[in-house]
Amino acid sequence: FQFKLNPTPPDPTQQMIFGWMPLIFTFMLAGFPAGLVIYWAWNNTLSVLQQSLIMRRNGVKVELFDNLKATFGSKKAASKT
Repeated sequence: FQFKLNPTPPDPTQQMIFGWMPLIFTFMLAGFPAGLVIYWAWNNTLSVLQQSLIMRRNGVKVELFDNLKATFGSKKAASKT
């Protein structure tokens, strides 16, 4: 979700890397102890909330939900914007 807070990078290679990175991290963390994964997930959740709060207070549009809709929405809806 942290990647989705920021606008989509214009470079297609960066878009591809950022798209695959969460999946790669999932496999990298699969062998870690549960406590470490819980700490990492909770820390990232709080970081997303903190970043979105700071962005909102400074008048910056939080693009998290727009980017999530574009990622998980239909391709027709994404191509209209």
